[in-house]
Amino acid sequence: MTSDSESSYLAKTNCMKIEEIVQTLLPELQYVGKNLDAIYHDRPLEIKSCQMVCRRSDRVKGERTGRFWFRGDQDHVLKEKDGLYALVVHENGDCRFFILAEARQLLKDFSGAMTVSWRTIARRVL
Repeated sequence: MTSDSESSYLAKTNCMKIEEIVQTLLPELQYVGKNLDAIYHDRPLEIKSCQMVCRRSDRVKGERTGRFWFRGDQDHVLKEKDGLYALVVHENGDCRFFILAEARQLLKDFSGAMTVSWRTIARRVL
């Protein structure tokens, strides 16, 4: 188990790596950094990333599949404005899976926040 400061540092480092990966894959991307991350071909885009596997002490194997964390307010805006999600699954900051997904086709309407396993998302978009 890592400390909160170690987890925060790891999350920040991974976030920077993921943003670099997405910028490389989508060079036309324009960061705006407000409620949503960017604009891509005149469409709003939110970058979501998760680890391929997360360590869990309460599981028999000690791990679980990584999960994307979605916010209902962002999802609503993306759907309303024909937006996109850039979804990245990584392992120690190295990209293992990337897809650009239409927000209106990815999730059912929800409010608040929800997490979804990257494997569930992959089944929905592939």
